Amino acid sequence: MSHFAINLKFSVVAPMLCALAMVGCRQTAIDVAKGRPLEPEPNFIPSDYKKPSQTWTERLSPDNLGKTMKAAVGLGPNQTTAETHFAAGEKHFAAKQYDAAAKEFKKAAGYWPDSALEEQAMFLWAESHFFADRYSKADDRYGELLKKYPNTRYLDTSVARIFSIGHYWLEKDKTSHRWVLVPNFVDRTQPIFDTRGHGINAMDNVRVNDPRGQLADDAIMHAANTYFVAGRYEDADYYYGLLRTDHPKSEFQLDAHLLGLKSKLMCYQGPGYNGKPLEEAEVLIDQMLVQFPHELGDQRELVMQEKARVRYARADRDMKLAKYFDDGGHHGAAKIYYAEVIKNFPQTPHSDDAKTRLAAIQKEPDHPPNRLALITDLFEKEEYPEVTPGATTVTAEKDDSAKRQ
Repeated sequence: MSHFAINLKFSVVAPMLCALAMVGCRQTAIDVAKGRPLEPEPNFIPSDYKKPSQTWTERLSPDNLGKTMKAAVGLGPNQTTAETHFAAGEKHFAAKQYDAAAKEFKKAAGYWPDSALEEQAMFLWAESHFFADRYSKADDRYGELLKKYPNTRYLDTSVARIFSIGHYWLEKDKTSHRWVLVPNFVDRTQPIFDTRGHGINAMDNVRVNDPRGQLADDAIMHAANTYFVAGRYEDADYYYGLLRTDHPKSEFQLDAHLLGLKSKLMCYQGPGYNGKPLEEAEVLIDQMLVQFPHELGDQRELVMQEKARVRYARADRDMKLAKYFDDGGHHGAAKIYYAEVIKNFPQTPHSDDAKTRLAAIQKEPDHPPNRLALITDLFEKEEYPEVTPGATTVTAEKDDSAKRQ
């Protein structure tokens, strides 16, 4: 929680902002509940597979060692075997025997790698887990598909599935939150550990794999709101900023500005800590006033009040720094901070106090007296008078002639 000394309040805005965060984003037509199983694509013809030639070093590399071992025991690439398992998977899928279908699609993908057949088998493998309500396995399989085939023809469907899984996990965590290290052995729709963390990871996968898709801004907003409600304001601020910069046309822009402002203010710990959140908050307020002149409505006055409080807090911070140096006898540094308060915050009460104190210490020395001069003088280097170029030789000649005389 923030220890902001001047108690920056959102007396009217805070309930509304928290309600926005709890409600989340727009509802999507995608549902985690079982839908109609996808029909297998007609006239599917797998691409020809050509076994690449490899040296023994390449075969024994960590990436290819598993394939080499499979080939050694007769489980290497085989198109006929792959098609057989794929056809069996289709039958189980059509009969809604999703666990059996997942096993067959897994074998089909393994027997004919780097082909169109593998791509479709990986997708239907993930779909089988999804419709079997094994969302953790489905999330992993969709991720593997998008990693190996970033431009897959199943991109939209896979991203939509990942989003729906992540949304389900986040909503489930709101109703029955479990500590991170508390395992789950009962509900197979949830991960074993950290449902909320896996939900946020799913939202990250949506925005990373399809950054310009229609669900990217929804995913970012879901993650930001989850962190905001959990009180993790630094993480929430990061995601709200991500939405503001990467999705300028998103319908969540105003919410991202308001909630982002609240997150920055909650990150400020007081005048004795980093003042960057205050500076960023003031910049964000100015952006809102320019970008949403009409959308703010009645909230415009509240935002203006927050700006005044932020400026007061920044002036209070600089004033305390000036007083700290002033009390320690470092009047040079104190003069600089008093001048900054007068220059940057002329409308605050601190400006008059800074003028009064600056006039009082104007004739004071910039640095306090050295009370350890007897010790420090022993380590100071001897200072030599500056010599202009060309004068060194003349001076040396005069010294030598004086010695001879």
